[in-house]
Amino acid sequence: LLTGIKLYPKNVTILDGLMQFYTAEEGVGDPAELTEMIESSLANDPNNYDLWFGRGRVYNALKQYDECIKSFEKCAELRPGEFEPVFYTAYFIIEKANTEMEKLNNTANLSYEDYEKENARINLIYAEALPWLEKAHEYNPTDVATIEYLNGICFRLRDMEGMMDKYNKYHELYVNLR
Repeated sequence: LLTGIKLYPKNVTILDGLMQFYTAEEGVGDPAELTEMIESSLANDPNNYDLWFGRGRVYNALKQYDECIKSFEKCAELRPGEFEPVFYTAYFIIEKANTEMEKLNNTANLSYEDYEKENARINLIYAEALPWLEKAHEYNPTDVATIEYLNGICFRLRDMEGMMDKYNKYHELYVNLR
């Protein structure tokens, strides 16, 4: 693949193979090596769904969640009405929030007020995932992962206005899954 991309730097199929290979498991390759190639390919073909999807995977591997989310939002724009890009947009917003929450929980010597302030900021990130999850649920009402995320996030945000009603709705669906 590396030889192929050097010989044919504009070959999107080879680039897609590299994106899949470099993001399949950790330590296989450095996804950062692909970003310039991806951006160049997107400049030539800005509506290529597969390139945007791969870009999202690469930026996720780099833990650059804002760029990852931007990629999947573009995928959802390119394929309106499809479950997968909408679900993945929500999923990576949740990953971003989970990473922020992990950092917060690993921060030593934080006052209660500072912890609560940071926790409230992170809850707003989780809240960004809700419209995407609800759209994913609309597209695929039987998807178990979507219902589980809706249940969990609505529970987490239950103190926000209107969220308890959503929690009750999605919790009932969640309970009926069992």
